[in-house]
Amino acid sequence: MAKILIIDDEESILKMYSEALSKHEVSTAKNGEEGLKIAEESNPDLILLDIILPKVNGLDVLAQLKENQETATIPVLILTNLPEESSADKAKTLGADGYFVKAEYEPSKLAETIDNLIQRGE
Repeated sequence: MAKILIIDDEESILKMYSEALSKHEVSTAKNGEEGLKIAEESNPDLILLDIILPKVNGLDVLAQLKENQETATIPVLILTNLPEESSADKAKTLGADGYFVKAEYEPSKLAETIDNLIQRGE
């Protein structure tokens, strides 16, 4: 069982992905500031990160995670409604391990992808 942190400001997204990933230990954050704090405190095995967030946007969260020695090695998957053309290159430059557009992936399919990533990392 992996520790997964989901950072998204939409309650329905948090609930949907928490359920899809229920075989793991899932924690959630509703804004970038809270997400950074939880990531530093709990050292999750994987982070699902939205880009459009209150307080600190997702790309800034990603940059701060990768600059911090304690969180730099945590894999981060961007999960957003922004099309890939708009932010994928910047996210990957900042250190994102993947970029998923919410509308293009069912939660169960993304959960399967996450399970495969986690198994490879163990």
